[in-house]
Amino acid sequence: MKRLLFFLLVSLGIAQITTAQVINVPEKSKEHFAKKYPKVTTADWKNNVTNYTASFVSKKDSYKAVYRMDGTWDYTEKTISRESLPKAVNESYNKSRFENWDYLSTAYVENNNGEKLYRIEAKKGLDKRFIFYDKSGKEVKANQTL
Repeated sequence: MKRLLFFLLVSLGIAQITTAQVINVPEKSKEHFAKKYPKVTTADWKNNVTNYTASFVSKKDSYKAVYRMDGTWDYTEKTISRESLPKAVNESYNKSRFENWDYLSTAYVENNNGEKLYRIEAKKGLDKRFIFYDKSGKEVKANQTL
């Protein structure tokens, strides 16, 4: 009897964890996503506490579209290789204050301000940064990451 009760309690706990993972993506986000990416049929939506993220693949490229909590689009990033960066961006990074940092990743980012930037993620010790460049290689900003 104790085993049966234990099994039922464990089953209820698992059921609650599973149902707690349901994501209520704002309609505004879903509608924008469908208009901006009409050929994408599958996206993996996540609620990251401060935003909603839709990860998807299009033409074999990996993307992540980020929406604010109110449902408005914030930015989309496309994962790219370091070799795909414009020559000017690579040269600028290699001559920057980050040249001796560990390179982690690269992305092409379009945001709701109309900016189209290249983002390099780099790390030195515990310090991690996103460094943004325009296509001419000019550093636009460098944000500390978590």
